Amino acid sequence: MRHLNVVAIVCLAACTPESPTPQPPQVVAFRDCDACPLMVDIPAGEFLMGTAPEDRLIDPRTGKPATNDSPQHLVTLAQDFALGRYELAVGEYAAFVAETGREHGGKCMGFDAPNQFKMSSKFNWQRIDAEQSARHPVGCVSFYDAQAYADWLREKTGKPYRLPTEAEWEYAARAGATTSYHWGSSAADACEYANVRSPGAQSISQRQMESDENDGFPCDDGYPAAAPVGSFAANGFGLHDMQGNAWEWVADCNHKDYEGAPADGSAWLDAEGCQFGLIRSGSFLNRVERSSTTVRVGRPRAGRGTNMGFRVALGTVAEPATAAASSGVSDVLADDGSPGALLFNENCQACHQQNTNYRGIYGTDQAAVEGVIRNGGNNVMSMPAFAEVLSAEEITTLAAYVRETNGW
Repeated sequence: MRHLNVVAIVCLAACTPESPTPQPPQVVAFRDCDACPLMVDIPAGEFLMGTAPEDRLIDPRTGKPATNDSPQHLVTLAQDFALGRYELAVGEYAAFVAETGREHGGKCMGFDAPNQFKMSSKFNWQRIDAEQSARHPVGCVSFYDAQAYADWLREKTGKPYRLPTEAEWEYAARAGATTSYHWGSSAADACEYANVRSPGAQSISQRQMESDENDGFPCDDGYPAAAPVGSFAANGFGLHDMQGNAWEWVADCNHKDYEGAPADGSAWLDAEGCQFGLIRSGSFLNRVERSSTTVRVGRPRAGRGTNMGFRVALGTVAEPATAAASSGVSDVLADDGSPGALLFNENCQACHQQNTNYRGIYGTDQAAVEGVIRNGGNNVMSMPAFAEVLSAEEITTLAAYVRETNGW
């Protein structure tokens, strides 16, 4: 991809804010305006997207191999594109907010108390639950916030800035690697390359606490929460934090697996739009194996979390997804006084849900909805597994309310 009239920065030994980590040689980063993020060219190519059957992780909710990152399939990216060298930082996002006046209503997932990860109105992109500087990755941004930022860059520069497609993201994260991590297969090497779950990190559930105690950690990266962007070594394309630190929004709608996924690297959208999008990369809260190059998680596009951010892409390889569905969405369902409505508004806010028009990709019958609520998932409930906090009777009531509300 050839760029004209840009500010080019050749990074030889160190081009990383607040980090002495050595960089890949001759990586050329550029920015299209003073307020624009640093970008890196990514060459066209092809790769196997997804996880091979023998490498699939065991889903702790079911005890069976995860299937949402399968089947593995060949994807060909015919055109070069560019991707943000770093996750977008707080200071960069602040410039966008200052110029556009964008408002951020609603709540954001964060640690309202030790080891209690839930929705709270006290968190926003300027104030999260841990140390935050201008160089930390911005958090508490929804898909719509991220897309609005990309739209702003496009208007500002006249160039096709957008969110990356899921295929572009994985291709760039791998940087030619065919292993679970861009640095190889060893989890013990993670702390040189990624801010993943390590000693001192808070827990979102009892299950996670038990995993920490039983499995330990392969290494200690020194950051129990988010790290300034670029604090760890880059991958082969010169990109930082493609695994860990903050989850990153991509342009695609969420689908339960890769059956029918496009093979040209374009965004996989739905004709009717979608409520659920995708985040990639894992975060400082996720164990290294849950922050691999292939792990994908569905989240409501209106959802926000202190560990959820993004990076932008540049190029015409795919059209950006539409944000039309974001208008007029309420953060809380009208309370009709029923037991189901009470349970919903007290508990579903704790899984950063958009509360209208659910798309039941894991089934809409009573048993399916109960199962997702009980075990955790990205259909109606995302996290934690509500079997830990709700009784069987309450889960049945809540599932019935969700089904009735959506006409299922």
